[in-house]
Amino acid sequence: MTLKTLTLDLGTVSSLQYSTGWYYDPNTGQRYYYNAAQNQWYVSLGGYLYALGYMNPAPKQVAVAPGDKFKIIISFKYMGPAITGILSRWAIGVYGALGFTEKIAITPALSIPANASATPVTVSLDQTLTIPASPGTDWDDIYVKMWGGTPDLGGTEQSPAYIYGYENALIVAGVSVVITDFKISDFAKV
Repeated sequence: MTLKTLTLDLGTVSSLQYSTGWYYDPNTGQRYYYNAAQNQWYVSLGGYLYALGYMNPAPKQVAVAPGDKFKIIISFKYMGPAITGILSRWAIGVYGALGFTEKIAITPALSIPANASATPVTVSLDQTLTIPASPGTDWDDIYVKMWGGTPDLGGTEQSPAYIYGYENALIVAGVSVVITDFKISDFAKV
């Protein structure tokens, strides 16, 4: 394995000048992998490759409590043959400096119907996760990733073909004690 020095800001420099391979940031020592075919940078954390930019600020927050059902819906435009046996992972957890720590995850197989037309169709898929009896209040991030299938989407679980997530998507309620407006509300002789 050849390790090349990465001396660029991944947000501002075109990736087209780089070939597939490993790079490192000499300032932080962080390792990065670039896949030229996908034009995608990955960061190496805990032995896994995570696509840079796969976590995004959530457009809204949903309050959940123990026992609640939480549905995640994905959508994308699609043209091509039917795909069966797509591997996927739908997770709730904590995203931080070391990547995503899953707290709840399901791994259903998915299928996409054929679309032989020249016009992309919107495909929506969803899965439901159940919030356990004792969730952490920091379990506020979600992601979904897909790979494999027949015909093959490409990728692996560690380096999926498609991954997308949201930070701060959940507010976990009913776990911590919350008392507000504490006061003596009345008093009287009895």
